[in-house]
Amino acid sequence: MKSLIMKIGDNLKKISALPVAVKASVAYMVVNFLQKGISFLTAPIFTRLLTTSEFGQISIYSSWVEIMAIFAMFNLYSSVYNNGILEYKDDEKCFTFSVLTLANVLTAAVFFIVWFINHFVFRFLQISDLLIIFMFFCFIWEPAFEFWKTQQRFAYRYKAICVYTILIMIGSPILAVIGIYIFPAYKVEARIIGAQIINILLGIGCYVLETYRGRLKIKFQYWKYGFLYNLPMLPYAISTYILNCSDRIMLSYLINDAAAGLYSIAYTVASVVSVLWTSINATLTPTIYKRCHNNQIQTLSSLVIPIVTCFGIVCVVIMGLAPEIIRFLAPASYLEGINAVPAIVGGAFFNSVFTMYSNIFWVKKKQNYIMFAGIFAAVLNFVLNLLLIPHFGYMAAGYTTLASYFLQDAGIYFLSKKVIGDRVYKREAVFALAAVVLISASVFPIIYQYVLLRYLILIILMIVLWKKRNVFLAIRKPDML
Repeated sequence: MKSLIMKIGDNLKKISALPVAVKASVAYMVVNFLQKGISFLTAPIFTRLLTTSEFGQISIYSSWVEIMAIFAMFNLYSSVYNNGILEYKDDEKCFTFSVLTLANVLTAAVFFIVWFINHFVFRFLQISDLLIIFMFFCFIWEPAFEFWKTQQRFAYRYKAICVYTILIMIGSPILAVIGIYIFPAYKVEARIIGAQIINILLGIGCYVLETYRGRLKIKFQYWKYGFLYNLPMLPYAISTYILNCSDRIMLSYLINDAAAGLYSIAYTVASVVSVLWTSINATLTPTIYKRCHNNQIQTLSSLVIPIVTCFGIVCVVIMGLAPEIIRFLAPASYLEGINAVPAIVGGAFFNSVFTMYSNIFWVKKKQNYIMFAGIFAAVLNFVLNLLLIPHFGYMAAGYTTLASYFLQDAGIYFLSKKVIGDRVYKREAVFALAAVVLISASVFPIIYQYVLLRYLILIILMIVLWKKRNVFLAIRKPDML
């Protein structure tokens, strides 16, 4: 017992001795994964409280949130803010408040346009007026919270953000469930609003903080910087939405809400890997931006490739365990959605590969290349969905997205040498990972009924991973600085 306590103590000392950048990166990744993944962890509750149609309506609302956010918040909390706080680090407070007010002005303008069109031209939103108002109400406060989180990540401060994230992770599903029981006639609205209450309160708190720090001082040069930086990327943002979310809306229009619900449960399974990559990328972004600014781009491959390889393996494992995960998440009425999981997971992997390259394009302000690749993939996805969904249902939606992501990656790969001057990442490793994921996405739906064969493949994969563990452990602490 004494030796065990001493061993624990030694491990705690080693952890406390880690560089702050490493501790912050790990903390961000873990809590962000848990927060984003809460929809997966709580899915068994909500699939039993909601019908497939109601589940589909919530999914459609989430899809509209993503498309409206592009215009209402103009993605001002993403790459433009990452670059801005590095370029204007001596005036960060004023820059933040200026961009925050720009986001609010755009939110108000987009709300009035949407409200007018939806009520006086044609009703294109498949959601209630209450949810439309609530959506834009959330858009007012969300940028402030996102700005604050970005500041914390770049400064490698992680304790407060971890506490807030855990609060959201625990409180949001509890309030959503309470709302459903209090308002059983309005389950969809109760689920959506209840889950956002804590986010809104934290957003208001961050808004007040940024207003105080900015001293209500607005510099219109920062408005110009933020608007012109992101304006060329508006088509790309829309194309990203089409790739990520339009499947569910098109399923609802072309088939019905129940089909969107079945696809959504498969999407929920795939969201585990999407959330994992979002968490990893949020952790890597400050390092990538700083290295690029310091002309250390050649060091990125040794850091990123092992991480993406681990992520690819996780994707394959999720594909293999899809039947068991679906049974855990939902009752038998949702089980039909199982065969769409591999394609959606495969698409999430290829999106991560795209991000490997696009992060560097963002830093070098070569957004147009990202835009062209994204628009091509989105148009292809939309056309294929329009042609194939009426004949093959939700299965078509998954595989058209996978094909579109794959071709998008091919485009950004060939553009990278022209833009970056070197391919940065090892070509053989990227190609091998892509091949493994594509084969897995094609094979697993065929062998789902053969349980022993599936498990044998997964065991072999785990053995290979264990034997190659030294490759992944080669990422040393200084690499995250």
